[in-house]
Amino acid sequence: MKYQIGIVDDNEGIAMQIAEKLLLTDMVEICFIACGGREALQWLAKHNNHPAIILMDIEMPGMNGMEATFRIKSLYESIKIIMLTVFDNEANIFNAIKSGASGYLLKDEVLPRMMEAFAEVNDGGAPMSPAIAKKAMQMLISGYKAEKQLLYNESQEELSRREVEILTNMADGKNSAEIASSLFISTSTVKKHIENIYRKLHIKSRVELLLWYQQA
Repeated sequence: MKYQIGIVDDNEGIAMQIAEKLLLTDMVEICFIACGGREALQWLAKHNNHPAIILMDIEMPGMNGMEATFRIKSLYESIKIIMLTVFDNEANIFNAIKSGASGYLLKDEVLPRMMEAFAEVNDGGAPMSPAIAKKAMQMLISGYKAEKQLLYNESQEELSRREVEILTNMADGKNSAEIASSLFISTSTVKKHIENIYRKLHIKSRVELLLWYQQA
């Protein structure tokens, strides 16, 4: 299986370094490299062979990574977006989540971890570099709160009993296959329930869902 990847970074040198690192394995195909959010949106509009995953820089002039992520997820919901950054501050982490990002990695992450992240995000996971995960955990422990109105919609539909069971299992860190096994249902059924949970809660990613769960 080859991962179809897009790269968005205003620093051409860094973008090429990331591409060259990924191409050290034969499991990656680079679909496009864009120097900004607008260029990425233009490429997606002109092509049908969209990447499964986009690696998105955060700090870019014009349309930054947060806005680009929000716009791409609004138009192409199936595309997974992993934020790439050299920063790990609270605002960036939560803004990435609210924008619809599925993961958060440092730009200098080693290739094996990046490949693991691609597999995780493909399975509905929310990969983070260890330094980012530690920062996020510290934020939760210290009581850091995102603006709840951006994560919660009062008009949401009520979750079914089964959906609550699946949400609880997701909060315990289980992937779709593990949830299916524990509930004695198929993986496809689990994924359908997860889609319904996202729709009912007006949430775009597993990271955002788990954050909502922490605050609910």
